[in-house]
Amino acid sequence: MSSNTHFGIDFNIKPGQIYLDSATIGKMPISSIETITNFYSNGGGVPVRGMYNEISQANNILESNRRELASMFQIDPIQISFFSSREVVLTNTLYSLPDLKDRRIVSSILEEHSVIAPAIRVNNDVGTKIEYLNLDDEIDILDSINEKINSKEDILLLSSLTATNGVKRNWSEITKICQDNGATFILDMSYSVGHEEILLKDNMPDIVFSSGCIGALGPPGTAFQITTNEIYPDMDPLIVGGGSIITLEEEYYLLNSAGSKFETGLLNIANISSMTNSLKLLSEVGFTKIQQHEETLISHLHKGLKDIEGIEVNELENAEYGSIVSFGSELIEAHDFALVLEDLKNIQVRSGALCSHLFMYELKYSDIVRISTHLYNTKEEITILLETISSLLKQMQI
Repeated sequence: MSSNTHFGIDFNIKPGQIYLDSATIGKMPISSIETITNFYSNGGGVPVRGMYNEISQANNILESNRRELASMFQIDPIQISFFSSREVVLTNTLYSLPDLKDRRIVSSILEEHSVIAPAIRVNNDVGTKIEYLNLDDEIDILDSINEKINSKEDILLLSSLTATNGVKRNWSEITKICQDNGATFILDMSYSVGHEEILLKDNMPDIVFSSGCIGALGPPGTAFQITTNEIYPDMDPLIVGGGSIITLEEEYYLLNSAGSKFETGLLNIANISSMTNSLKLLSEVGFTKIQQHEETLISHLHKGLKDIEGIEVNELENAEYGSIVSFGSELIEAHDFALVLEDLKNIQVRSGALCSHLFMYELKYSDIVRISTHLYNTKEEITILLETISSLLKQMQI
């Protein structure tokens, strides 16, 4: 298996490959891939279903993963639930909230489909109102949220880092605003987890969820949810069955307690273990070191892109940025841009509408290019990317 070593971790990256699409799916550490193989080589049991040894081992591994993540986020293990994807998490979460039809969801046009579509589904199905922060609202987002959120019926649904243009939100301050108004705050941390330290002990949103295969560098088919102890008892899961059920009669069922209340079907313990292994490796490197490394990359990238004639970086005034940058060009379509970058220098970037149509409607381009970094990228790779883009656009302007 081909690999590159960064910060002492062997990653599944081929020699010469410049992978800049971590916001779609992160490149896994080799040991996380081996974690999956080792699980099945040593039995591959599933939790809850039975009493024999493989079942017991699977249960122990599941709870070990739960404790590991809880320690990382400084929370109680019972607050964590595992899912197959963040779309499943959010759909289940929204429909699990009490008095849903009388409530209002506030989100943003900077959010992608994985966040907005479940909210629209609830709006169409139940009649829950839905409103959006626009680009002007995002410039001073704390003031905008202060004006928008004013009731315990309000549900604020945002990401900590936008997948569209990499805007970094101060979720801790947003949490305080929601707490002051009794509103429910649901936060997608898929693009921050694995990139920076996230401590939830003293000040956390009501519900936090994340994909396991983006910033966390786990495999696809993993996600997790974290709830506060205050909101958890009032949530009635939409999706029930399997190991989440303690007992059942003809017209009644009793759900399990703790995080397993939301865990239906057969959990993929191998993939969950792989995700936990990746996050543990990143934690051992040190999230402060990771964040400083990526700030250097993104600063170099932003400065370099602004110096290239023929592209327009998607930026907001006064915004803080994370590990994602996007831009458009009138000279070349985004998909063509991506294909040429790969042909010329084996550089992989995301192109298209980024599953974010509400954001795209605000732009003059029909598609854009997104660059997203992680621990395994280097400043030299960013320099190669910038030189390749600059050379390509200069040739097109001749």
